Amino acid sequence: MDTKRHFSKDYLNTIAKFYKEKYKNKTFDLIISTDNNAYDFLLKYNEEIFGRVPVLFSGINSIITVPKGYSGVFENINFCSTIHLIEENHPNFSELIVVSDKTTTGKAMVQFVENDIKKMNESIRYRIIQPDNIPNLQKELSSLNENSIVLYLLFNRDSEGKYYTYENSFREIMPYCKVPIYCVWDFYMTHGAVGGALITGRNQGKQVSEMAKRVLSGTNIDDIPPKLAEYEYCFDYKQLTHFDIDKAKLPKDSRIINEPYSFVRENKEIVVLTLTVLILLTIIIIVMTINIHLRKVRAQKEKAHLLEIKVNHESLKIAKEAAEESSRLKSAFLANMSHEIRTPMNAILGFTDLLSGEDLVKVKRTRFISIIQRNTKHLLRLISDILDISKIETNQLKIVKNKCVLDDLFVNLNEIYIAILDLHDNKELSIITTLPDDRSITELNTDTMRLLQIFNNLIENSIKFTTLGTIEIGYDIKGDFLQFFVKDTGIGISEDKQKIIFDRFRQADLNADTRKYGGTGLGLAISKSLVELLGGEIWFISNPEEGTSFYFTIPF
Repeated sequence: MDTKRHFSKDYLNTIAKFYKEKYKNKTFDLIISTDNNAYDFLLKYNEEIFGRVPVLFSGINSIITVPKGYSGVFENINFCSTIHLIEENHPNFSELIVVSDKTTTGKAMVQFVENDIKKMNESIRYRIIQPDNIPNLQKELSSLNENSIVLYLLFNRDSEGKYYTYENSFREIMPYCKVPIYCVWDFYMTHGAVGGALITGRNQGKQVSEMAKRVLSGTNIDDIPPKLAEYEYCFDYKQLTHFDIDKAKLPKDSRIINEPYSFVRENKEIVVLTLTVLILLTIIIIVMTINIHLRKVRAQKEKAHLLEIKVNHESLKIAKEAAEESSRLKSAFLANMSHEIRTPMNAILGFTDLLSGEDLVKVKRTRFISIIQRNTKHLLRLISDILDISKIETNQLKIVKNKCVLDDLFVNLNEIYIAILDLHDNKELSIITTLPDDRSITELNTDTMRLLQIFNNLIENSIKFTTLGTIEIGYDIKGDFLQFFVKDTGIGISEDKQKIIFDRFRQADLNADTRKYGGTGLGLAISKSLVELLGGEIWFISNPEEGTSFYFTIPF
C-alpha cells in the first residue's frame, strides 16, 4: 500500500477503488495485515472490497479492542527490559536520549516509552528529541555528552514529507553518533546498533502463521484471542567490543551476531564425537583386557582338564583337538576384532580431520558427521556384543522377565529395521510384518529387552546378506509357544556352513566370499544363547541364492 509515503484520504480512497475492481471476482479465506495503516484501512474498507473475510493483524503498535472477525499479534515492545539493560551495562550513564519522528507511529512510541519509565518507579534522566529533518538529528547526536545513551525508535518521515526506510535513516545518523545506540526493533542490527529486547518481524510472522493455520483449518477467528508479540534479546558483538560491554552481564538467552569464528562453538558435534570416540577406545581396551584375562583363566582350566583325562587316550585326543580348535577360533576372532575395530576407527579419525577444515561446505560437513556417527554406533555394537558373549561364557547373563505387548514389540522392530538399514549403504530392501489371524495372545511374560536383541541380531544378519528384495518378520501360535520368524531373500547359507552357523567366533573362520560382508560372528551365537535362556529353541531353513528363514520359539 506504501502508506508510509502516501497517506492522504484521496490516496486511500483511490486504493480502495482499485482493490475493489481488481478483486471483484475473487474470494479469499483470510486476510493478513502487517502494520497500523493496513489494519485501519481494512477496518474501513474490508467489507466493501472483500466481503466479511476474517482478518489477522501484526505490527500493531498499541493494544486496542479488537472487533469481531479480527485477531492477531500486538507488538509487545518491552522498553523497560531495554532500559534495564542500559542501566546494567552503563551504570554511570548521564542521560537517555530517545529518538523518534513526528509521525503517528513515532508519537505513539514516545508515549509508550514515557509510560514505561513512569511504571519503573525509578529516577531516570531522559530526553525526547523529535527533529524536523535528518540534518538536525545528525547535529543533535554529534553534540551528545560522552556518557549519554541513545534509544533509537524510528525516523521514517521529516517535516517536509520526505520518506526514509528504517535502515536508511539509521545509516544516515550512525556516523554522527559516538555513544552506544540501543533499539527495540531488529531493523537496525548489523547497521551499528548495540541491541536490546527486540521485536522481530520473523517472530511475529511465525505467531500469525500459526493462527492462520487454525483459521484455515476451520476454527472461528473470534475463538482465537489476540496475542502479544514475542521479543528476543539480541546484540552485535562488534558494538559490545567497541563500547567495552561485558557479555557476562547480558541475559542468558541472548543471541549474539557478528561474533568471530570459534572452532569449538561452531563444531560442537565434532568435539562431542571426538570425546565419545576417546571414551569408546578406553572402554574397548578395558573390555579386551578383561577378555584376555578370561581366556587365560579358561586356558588354564582346559589344561588342568587335559591332565585329568590322560587315562583315556581317545578322550584326551578329542579334548585336545577341541581345545586347539577353540584356541584357533578365538585367535581368529581376536584378529577379526582388531580389523573390525580399526575399520570404523580409521573412518572416525579420518573424517574428524576432514571436518576440522574451515573451508568445508555444509553438505560435506553434514555427510562427514553422519559417517562418524554411523561408525560410532558400529563401535558401540561391537562393545555390546563382546560384553554379552563374555557374560554368556561366564554364566553371568541374567534374564529379567516383564510384560511384553506384541503390538508394541513390532512397532519397535520396524524402528530397529530402519535404524539398522541406515548403517548399510546401497540397500534396496523393504520389510513386511506378517501376523496370524488368531490375535488372542496380545502379550507374554518374558525379557522384552533380550527378545528385541534377538530380533535385532537376526534382522541385521538378514540386511547384511540381502542386497535386494524383502525381509519378512512375524509370528505364529504353536501350542504353548509363540513361534517368531525373520525371513529374507538374500544369498542363503551353504550346506557346509549350516552346521556351524550358531557356533561362537565362526564368522572369523569363514571363507573370503562370506567375510566380505563383515561382522564378528557373535550375533547368531548370542541369539541362540538368549533364546535358550528364555526357554525356547532356534533353527533355520536356507537354500543358497534363495534366502534364509530363521525361526525361534518363546513360551507365553
